[in-house]
Amino acid sequence: MRTSWNMTSLILGIFVIAFALTNTGCTPKISDEQLLKLRELKEQAARLESDIKKKEAEKSALEKEVSARQAEAKQSQQNKEFIQQKLQTWPNSWPDFVPPSTEGVIQMTPAPEVKKKKGKK
Repeated sequence: MRTSWNMTSLILGIFVIAFALTNTGCTPKISDEQLLKLRELKEQAARLESDIKKKEAEKSALEKEVSARQAEAKQSQQNKEFIQQKLQTWPNSWPDFVPPSTEGVIQMTPAPEVKKKKGKK
């Protein structure tokens, strides 16, 4: 009988402790201060997200500009190399170039100027 009483009191003690731990210190409502802080944090998070999107757009625009400038620099370097190569072989830079022939071309001489006579008509 003594063991059943000890067992009952032990089980009852466990239930009391469990009930006390689950029902104390927790309220289902948040306070006005907590609600205000939560709203402020949400607004701040929204501002930060919009700032992040703006900065990403700026970053993308800057990356495009950098790639365009790099392409310009590369094209300029290729032009410079081409010109230097042609300057090294200056008199015959374009060996396949054949000047146009003048055969069969009639050259016109300008008409002589007519001198006007001064005096009476």
